[in-house]
Amino acid sequence: MQTILQIATAVYLPIIAAALVGVLLSLGLTRSGRMVGDQPVQEYLPNVLARFLYLVGIPIGVANFIRKAEFNPSVWISPVIAWSAVLLAIFLSWHFLKGSAKPRSKSTKASFTLLSYLGNTSYLGFPVILLLPQLGPQYFSSAVLYDILGTLVAGYGLGVFFAGQASRNTAEGNTASISRSSASEGGSAMGSTKRGGAGALLDALTEVAKNPTFYAFFVGLYLKTLTIPEWIVSGLGVIAWSSIMVALIVMGMRIQQLSSNLNLKLAIQPVLIKTILVPLVLAAALTGLGLEGPQRLVLILQSAMPCGFISLVLAENYGLDVELTVASILLSCIVFAFMLPVWVTLFTTW
Repeated sequence: MQTILQIATAVYLPIIAAALVGVLLSLGLTRSGRMVGDQPVQEYLPNVLARFLYLVGIPIGVANFIRKAEFNPSVWISPVIAWSAVLLAIFLSWHFLKGSAKPRSKSTKASFTLLSYLGNTSYLGFPVILLLPQLGPQYFSSAVLYDILGTLVAGYGLGVFFAGQASRNTAEGNTASISRSSASEGGSAMGSTKRGGAGALLDALTEVAKNPTFYAFFVGLYLKTLTIPEWIVSGLGVIAWSSIMVALIVMGMRIQQLSSNLNLKLAIQPVLIKTILVPLVLAAALTGLGLEGPQRLVLILQSAMPCGFISLVLAENYGLDVELTVASILLSCIVFAFMLPVWVTLFTTW
C-alpha cells in the first residue's frame, strides 16, 4: 500500500496533471477554430513544442540528468536488453498472428507487430524513471541508452522496414515522410523511401547520428568531470524539469487528438505482448542472469512502456491499420498505469 501511495503522489499526480493540461489546451484550441497557415492550431502547436523539445529541451534535460546519474560499464547492457525485447516481441507477435483464426490484412499485421515492440520510452519513460522514489536521476543513464540505441533504431530501422513492406503503395515506390515531431518520442523529420532493410537500417543510423539527445548523453558524462557554479546547476535543473513537463503536456495534446471511435478488442493482443509478456520474460531472464537492483527495474519499466506514438505516425504514412494503432495506444496507457505498482513492488529489492 505504501508503494502505491508513493507512486500515486510522486508519479501519477504530476504526469496526469501535465497530460490533463495538454488535453484541455488541445480542446480549447480545437474549439477556437484557428488556423496557422493551412494547419489547425491544435495540431501546429504540439509539433512546434515537440520540435523545440527535440532540439533544445530534451538534450539539455538529458545532459543535466546524466551529469547527476551513476555511471558504470554495466549501463551499456541497456541497448542489448532493448533489442532482446524487440526481437522477443516480434517473435510473440508472429505466433499470435499465426495462431489467429481470423485472417488479417498485411497492414493490420504490420501495425500489430509495430505496436508489440515500439514503446514510449522517452516522453513517458524518462519522467517515470526520474519521478519514481525508488529510482530517480542517478539511474537515468540506462533509460537514455535504452531509448536512443534501442527504441529509436528499432522505430526508424525495423519500423520503417515493416511498414514499407506492408504498405499498399510499395510497388509504386512512393516516398513517405515520417516526422519524429509528430510522435511522442521526439521531433526531427526523416524522409524514408521504401527501399528494403539495408536502406531502412541506414536511415535509422542516420537518425541516431542526427539526434541531439545522443550527443547530450556524452556532454552529460563530460559535465560530471567539471565543477559547475551553483547558479548554472540550478538553471539546468529548471530547464530539465520544465522540458519534462512540457513533454507530458504535448503527450496530453496528442492523446486528445486521437480518434474516439475505438474497438479495444482488436488491441488486446499487441498490448498484452508489449506491456506484460515481454517485461515478464525479460524480468525472469535478468534475474536469472544475476542482474538485480535499480538497473533491473529501469530496464523492466522501459520494456513495459505503453505503445509509442511513432506507431501511429508509421500507420498514417504507410496506410497501415490506424484504428488498431489508436486503440492500442490508449489501452496500453491504461494497462501500464495499473501495472506500474506491480513492477515496482516485485522488483524493488534494495
